[in-house]
Amino acid sequence: MDEHEYMDTVNKTTVVSFIIDKVNELTKYKYDDVRGDTHLASVGIDSLFAVLICGFIEDKYGIEVEPVLMFEYKNANEVADAVLRMIEEQRE
Repeated sequence: MDEHEYMDTVNKTTVVSFIIDKVNELTKYKYDDVRGDTHLASVGIDSLFAVLICGFIEDKYGIEVEPVLMFEYKNANEVADAVLRMIEEQRE
């Protein structure tokens, strides 16, 4: 699968799932404890974790993400929406 085919499979569900996976890895919360609408600060996402998660997002999706994104948008659903907008802007 080339990069363009891969990027066509990126949607809100896959981005939310990716973010939640990284939150779980870093915070040791169980997957069921963190949902798309869970406030990220309530599960321990601080500035260090925000930097790490944004780095994971950058590596996965090939976009530049500032860590402040994790605080401007309060949950994985909102962060995913912003990431998808960035991906679309990059495609243009």
